[in-house]
Amino acid sequence: MLFVTISPKQAALYNYMCSRLTHMLNRMSAARKKLEHFANSSFDKSLATSVYLIASESLQCENEIRSHIDSLNCSSYEELPAEDEGKRSLTSTSNLDNVCDFLEDNYLHSYKRLLDDKKFGSSIRNLIKNHFRMFNSSVTQLRLFNDVKYVAN
Repeated sequence: MLFVTISPKQAALYNYMCSRLTHMLNRMSAARKKLEHFANSSFDKSLATSVYLIASESLQCENEIRSHIDSLNCSSYEELPAEDEGKRSLTSTSNLDNVCDFLEDNYLHSYKRLLDDKKFGSSIRNLIKNHFRMFNSSVTQLRLFNDVKYVAN
């Protein structure tokens, strides 16, 4: 059996990374639930399907972040409700632009803040970059979907 001893400095770094990732995870979970609720109440079937796809991608990203939190052996990990920091929210009357703005506020800006943090190691930074690219692509696709709808009408 191999025992690993970490320094107090490493322990503080792991605790910091755990708290940042846990905060992000809680925020993503709250945003995903809002997306699912919006899709359930939407009368536009194609929009609802698109939002459901993003919500399922969000769940996959949450699971990957949760896995990294577990690998850091965070003993204080709790799934607490996230503070509602986002300026935008979704209602049943929200349009596609509101959904894109909501995604940018709750996903892209949060990921950018994590990417700007130099304390994360390369594996977590790569994961964050991949998630950021995926959500950026999703927002771009939704905006194009909106443009195509207007051209078709």
